[in-house]
Amino acid sequence: MSLPLSPQKLKATLPHTWPLFFARYGNFTAVQTRTIQPILAGKDLLLTAATASGKTEAVIAPLLERLWHQLQAQKRITILYICPTRALARDLYERLQNRLTDTGISVAIKTGDTAPISAKKPPHVLLTTPESADSLLTRAARQFVNLEAIILDEIHLFDRTPRGDHIRCLLKRFARIRAFAQPNRPPCQHIALSATVPDPHGIKTRYLTPSAEIVSVAGQRKITADIIPLTEPVDLSNELAQRQQFKTLIFCNARYQVEEVAAFLRRNLTYHADIFVHYGTLDAALRQDVEQRFATARVAICVATSTLELGIDIGDIDDVVLYGAPFDLTSFLQRIGRGGRRTQQTTVLCVAQSPLEWLRFEAFLALTQTSQTQTAEIESESISYFFRPSVLIQQIFSLLKQFPNGSIRLDDLQRIAPSAITRETLANLFDYLTAEQYLLPGRLGEWLPGPEAADWFDHHEIHSNIGTDVRLKTAIDTYTGRALAQTDKIYEKGTTVLFAGKGMEVVWIEKYRFGLAPGRRQDVTETLRFHYVQPSVPFAVTQQVGKLLGLQPNQLGWINTPADEDGVIHGGYLFHCWGTIWGKLLARVLSQHYFMANPINEYCLSVAPHIGQLPPYNQDKTVWVARQLAAEIADTLQMGRFHTILPPRLAINAVVDQLALPAFAHQYQHAHLIPIASPQQDRFLSLIS
Repeated sequence: MSLPLSPQKLKATLPHTWPLFFARYGNFTAVQTRTIQPILAGKDLLLTAATASGKTEAVIAPLLERLWHQLQAQKRITILYICPTRALARDLYERLQNRLTDTGISVAIKTGDTAPISAKKPPHVLLTTPESADSLLTRAARQFVNLEAIILDEIHLFDRTPRGDHIRCLLKRFARIRAFAQPNRPPCQHIALSATVPDPHGIKTRYLTPSAEIVSVAGQRKITADIIPLTEPVDLSNELAQRQQFKTLIFCNARYQVEEVAAFLRRNLTYHADIFVHYGTLDAALRQDVEQRFATARVAICVATSTLELGIDIGDIDDVVLYGAPFDLTSFLQRIGRGGRRTQQTTVLCVAQSPLEWLRFEAFLALTQTSQTQTAEIESESISYFFRPSVLIQQIFSLLKQFPNGSIRLDDLQRIAPSAITRETLANLFDYLTAEQYLLPGRLGEWLPGPEAADWFDHHEIHSNIGTDVRLKTAIDTYTGRALAQTDKIYEKGTTVLFAGKGMEVVWIEKYRFGLAPGRRQDVTETLRFHYVQPSVPFAVTQQVGKLLGLQPNQLGWINTPADEDGVIHGGYLFHCWGTIWGKLLARVLSQHYFMANPINEYCLSVAPHIGQLPPYNQDKTVWVARQLAAEIADTLQMGRFHTILPPRLAINAVVDQLALPAFAHQYQHAHLIPIASPQQDRFLSLIS
């Protein structure tokens, strides 16, 4: 990597974009100083830096500069900017649109909240999500023939998820479209951005080229955190009154909590403040209105789910409140990073709803003091990366929609699948989908859409890998057409169900969908049951909790259950601190050794009879129980919406791959079980109270 240029020389390399992006600041940030040169040189790059460090400008300005004359000469999509959320895409659109006015460079946004882009006047810069990019590929693939650069924003939110695997396939599809139009063109430039990446070399391998540069700029604002217990709801309003902040952002882990907290504060807050709510299923226009009004309000509180974790412009936030502990460190850092973005300090109030949440908050705060490298080493012990084959089913349907003849060949899928997926695996996948009538045989070597997939094509369900099982039932708002909730059952037509505090009547039923319209509250006979998957708490977090309690990395704690009336102790609590997934696997392994072992949570098992040490490790038994556990944990591992229609053997193997069994074996074989001394027992038992 070459040495950075001086600010004066760097400014000279940006004759067109310096006035647009940097002149009002008068200088470059550290991120921009290190990033602009390699991007101007056309290199692939992974940039990791703190929030509010100027990452967007560091990337988009040199890209526009490098392609300036090409952009002026043609009207094609040249830069594709892929965002994790619709709201972030819209926020970036507003920022770029203002900067690029009168430059001759057009920018547009395409998400599920926006109208289609013009085929006759495509933009130079397109902001979108993976799902909308997939949809555009099926309808207007030729618009991407002149693509020169792809930016992947907040890549850590994609990586190791079905959406990240989806993007890997999309990148290959974009490359094929470009190569088909002009076979000898240089490859498209790929740039990935993130505030936190525990595995930068893995990111580089999966989304960039071997020659890509990794630019990591250190810098973390001081975190001032208070943890309080939530004994009763008034504790929150009293604490907010004492903190006396102008703008407060409150994060909740569930949508129902957002409404409950907002309703309580409207009734009980002891000072005047505008109170807003924000979550993903709100109408797009309403979400935008909330963002704009909250941004301009002088004294206000916004209660939100994770929808506001990212860098949407909602003004300066004085205080962040976490109402309940998030499940992983990334989410914790994203949430607290929304506060104090114009200062060197982040102020956060952590509201613990249980002793378990208190310890998780303490673990997060301790991990923020640990270097990214150390945290990555801890997490890598329990994380493996394997491509999720369910994404290939979604890609089959997407390619069927894209190709003019409406058919697909095995070679078409192999070209976009990772090299680790064998041709034999793909052939078995096609055979199974044909047997189940998701595909039909066409001409020799070709397949067509089958009747079992028709409903997904009709309702545009083929572009996304977000969410749970595609075969779950979806409740639809009859008047707006918006999906309200996923459920495990379809209610009979005419049934009135309770939803969001209102009676809603089932007015129509289709295969996987049913429509709801306002009904009479007094006729409610059932409550609409949401399909909810509890997120897993990762190994690194639970290990840190164990450390706070006094356990060493290879130690497991044991506390006997009370003796029966005859003085016999039948079992106890095994505190492993191995996280949600490995905890379930450990329980199944112990069951194979004739123990009654049941997970209580991500920290602890109840075990009977008494256990002195873990039984000898048996690889064959562990693999067998992992395969038996596969269906139960698939949702928790986020295996993708189409996972349940994979061939059974492939589905099981895909889950087992994600379990990192060699790392589990190492952890198991080096574990030592110790009795927890009486003075310490209360703290451990607070994890399960």
